[in-house]
Amino acid sequence: MPLDAAQQRAMMPVIAAWRIDPKRAVACPACGQAGLGIIDRSARPYAEWYALSCSACGLSETLHLALGPPVPRLD
Repeated sequence: MPLDAAQQRAMMPVIAAWRIDPKRAVACPACGQAGLGIIDRSARPYAEWYALSCSACGLSETLHLALGPPVPRLD
């Protein structure tokens, strides 16, 4: 079952915290159990893609975060 819009929004700060400390336990957005697997499959600077998996409930989803266009150089 895909993540709904509220679950996707809730994952954004969780992903940001995970990027700072990838060893910390993360709760699954679907079932709430700790141990969510996160794999960064991003294609920066265009988008961030994260593969999410949970062994407790079987969640297997990707989360896409679109990034803004690159800022042009001013010099």
